[in-house]
Amino acid sequence: MERHHIKKSLVLIGATLCLISVFLVGPAGAGEVEILKITQGKPVKLGPWGLQSSATLGVSRTGVIAAGVDSQDWPGGHRQWITYRVSSDGGKTWTEHLQGFGPVRSGVEGWVTLRGGGALQVGGWKMAAIEGREGWWESFLSRFSDDMMHYELEKIQVYMPQAATTLVEPSPLFMSGPRFGTGNVIQLPNGDLLAPMQGKFKGDKNGRVLITRSVDRGRSWRYHGTSGYEPEDRHPELPGHYLGCAESSIALLPNGQLLCMMRTQYSHLAGEYRPLFVCWSDDLGKTWTRPQPTTPHLMNIHPILLVLDNGVVACIYGRPGFHVVFSTDNGHTWKDRVSFSHLSVDRVSGQVHGNKIGPNKLMVIGGVGGSGGVQVFPVTVERMKVSPGEVALSGRVLDEGGKPIAGVRVERSPNRYTAEDWLEHATETEPWYHTDPLTVGSPKLSYLSIREAKGYPTVQTDAQGRFRFDSVKLGEYVLTVEAEGYAPQHRHIKAGPKAESQTEEFRLKAGRKVRGKVVDQAGEPVPGACVVLNRWHVHTDRAGFFHWSVEAPVPERVTVKVSKRYVAKYKPYQATVALSQLVSQPIILEK
Repeated sequence: MERHHIKKSLVLIGATLCLISVFLVGPAGAGEVEILKITQGKPVKLGPWGLQSSATLGVSRTGVIAAGVDSQDWPGGHRQWITYRVSSDGGKTWTEHLQGFGPVRSGVEGWVTLRGGGALQVGGWKMAAIEGREGWWESFLSRFSDDMMHYELEKIQVYMPQAATTLVEPSPLFMSGPRFGTGNVIQLPNGDLLAPMQGKFKGDKNGRVLITRSVDRGRSWRYHGTSGYEPEDRHPELPGHYLGCAESSIALLPNGQLLCMMRTQYSHLAGEYRPLFVCWSDDLGKTWTRPQPTTPHLMNIHPILLVLDNGVVACIYGRPGFHVVFSTDNGHTWKDRVSFSHLSVDRVSGQVHGNKIGPNKLMVIGGVGGSGGVQVFPVTVERMKVSPGEVALSGRVLDEGGKPIAGVRVERSPNRYTAEDWLEHATETEPWYHTDPLTVGSPKLSYLSIREAKGYPTVQTDAQGRFRFDSVKLGEYVLTVEAEGYAPQHRHIKAGPKAESQTEEFRLKAGRKVRGKVVDQAGEPVPGACVVLNRWHVHTDRAGFFHWSVEAPVPERVTVKVSKRYVAKYKPYQATVALSQLVSQPIILEK
């Protein structure tokens, strides 16, 4: 074992901001509904490197916080021994950079605060087979003291007889057995530990996520159950490169269930986001429900699940950017997202971490890109009741000169966080081993045209350009505005508890909407296909439609590229066509 000691030196941070967001738990029109009051404290910068892959955060039972920070920008940083800093006052002050915390590789490490004292950091090391002991694997963990000022490196053993050695990324490639997962380790009421892992069993086609159990405070672990294994992609309508199941996180819910969230996408290309998936266990991780996409879709890697003292489940995740989102129904739906960055993967990695730091308090750590370096963000979440549970949602639609537009259709659709609307750079390509175009700016929430078949509520503006939705449940929505001769607009909104109606204003620019369709040779829709119109990207929906809001000057002809990148049965399509043809005739992908 190695023992490490550190000296303290403090730096002060400042004030807080307050944001109130909404979650409805009562019936429509009920006298009281429950919402979440989310207070975001002022972030503090812990390191200069903005493109991070190894930022990590651990907490002891006494509330002392240890924050791991890369020693340089990613992709170089994930191969380095990283520094760490310690705070003993809830993140208000921190020690200087302290050497010897690692090595941590790509943030694949979890923490657990032991009730009997100390904290463990598990993961960040490859797993090697133990010679002469069939089914046994060897790795390391770090065992911290309560003051987080020293730790011991401990060799540990894992019994998983079906596991195989696999090639593991990120670069440089290396071989490893099953590895500990992204999320934190949880301690059961009897003191046993459950840890998420990932890897492959012998004969597996794709990756799987696993649960291991320790009855001796982390010194040895045994295979406990598989939380996710899908050899074939059951959701081909989703864009992105299907990986199988990886980067999992688990949480013990107030109702006694276990919740698991996992990554399903391999590629990090900016326009190819697949959502995180979730599943549940009623027997402490031995058996699990079949994984399903998050609702709404959370994009798309490195989930960290936390259960606060008040029963609220938090999920920290990234790419594009990084965020924290909350659930009050045990992970079935997610709302009230707080975003710390929206930047694409060439600016931030999306591999972030976080932990509980006190009663109903959490802290998120991640690289924010550029000169922002790596920062920690304290967040407090309170449950509170308000009345009533419905509001009127109204607004106006104007042209660029401020004149009202009458007869405009306005749709109120369910909340979504998906970011798949983006523009490619004219010349530059993706970094590292990709040759695809670089994203210009950050991927955005994509526009979806109004279709009566969806059945979402719609209204029309009056002569003064005004619209109104009555009796709107408190929550998050997307408003979409379409008018003849104008480029459509859409906006994510929160209907919050207000004494009067909530007002939104739209100013439309000249242009038009484009709604086209991609089908196969039999006329069946092709969902999840990547459509590139000039340099603008989006994906087809479940019905095969793509949607484009075009501002003036509207082009007469458009260069079109369509591909189902990771499905070999379709040939790529490329042509220059008249805009009128694009909206009147479907694009046919040949098999």
